[in-house]
Amino acid sequence: MRLVARIPQLVAALVVLVSVVGYVLFVQNSHIDRKHLSSLVIEHTGVRALKPKPVEAEIVPPAKSAFAEMKKAAVTDPSQTGGFGKEWSGSTASGDAATQLIELLPTSVQANIVRSEALAEYTDSKALKAADTTVTSRFTLQTVSGAFGVSFVTAKSSATTATSGTAIVYRIGRAVSVEYVQTSTGGLTRADAATIASAEHALLERGEADFTMVVTTRPFWPSVIYALATLVIAGLILIVPGWVVRRRIRRQARRDAQARHEYRARGGKALRRRRPPAWAQPARRTR
Repeated sequence: MRLVARIPQLVAALVVLVSVVGYVLFVQNSHIDRKHLSSLVIEHTGVRALKPKPVEAEIVPPAKSAFAEMKKAAVTDPSQTGGFGKEWSGSTASGDAATQLIELLPTSVQANIVRSEALAEYTDSKALKAADTTVTSRFTLQTVSGAFGVSFVTAKSSATTATSGTAIVYRIGRAVSVEYVQTSTGGLTRADAATIASAEHALLERGEADFTMVVTTRPFWPSVIYALATLVIAGLILIVPGWVVRRRIRRQARRDAQARHEYRARGGKALRRRRPPAWAQPARRTR
C-alpha cells in the first residue's frame, strides 16, 4: 500500500528527470565564435625587447589563410577550423616585431598537413630568393617537441632596411603554431623566439585538447516556459490522483446518504398505508 501511495511521487520525479535531460539536449542555441581562439594564443611573450601586450590581435578567416588545407577544412567542417594571430612590437626599436599565429584544424592529420605547408613556405628557396632572403640555419628546440626553426636574413633594398628573423613551426593535436620574429636592430634573437615558442607550447598543451569554438546558450523565455510546463505537469501528477480519490469518496458518501434517505422515506410510506388494528380504531357510534 505504501508503494502504491508513492507512485505519483515516483512518476513526478521521473517527469522532472526526463525534463532536465530534455532541456540540456534540446533547449539551446549553438553558434561558432572564432574569437575564442584568442585563448589559444599567449598574451605576454616574456621577452623584454617586446612590449608587454600585443599591438594587434585578430581572427584570421580560413579563406584568408596562406595554407590550402585550412581552406579545404573550412568547407567541410567550419565549426572546427579557424585561425587567430597576435603581434607585438619592439619596446624600444620600431624595427622589432613578433607574430604568433594559431591555426586550428578538425583533426591532427589535417593539422600535420598545415604544419608541412608552413615549413615549405619558410624553406622555399625560390620564394626566399625573390624576397632577397637567405636561410642562415635550421634548428630544433629541446623545450618544444616536434618544433622546427629557420633563421634567415633579408638584404637591404631601396624600400626596406636589412633585417634578420626566425620562424618556428610545430603542431600540438589539432593546432599548428606559426611564430615569426623579425628585427632590424639585432634586438631580438633566436633565444627570444625560443622563449615565445616555449610559452605558446605550454599554453596549447593545457588548452588545445578540450578547446571548442562552438558556444551554447540557453534562450531565456523558452527556458522559463519549459520550466513552468515541467512544474505544472509534475504538480498535476501529484495533485490529480488525490483529488480523484477524494471526489470518489464524496460521491460515494452522497450515494450512501441518498440511499439512507430513500430507505427511510419508503418505510414511512409503508407505515402510513397500513391500517391500525380494530382495537386501536375509534369506536363507531350506534344509532
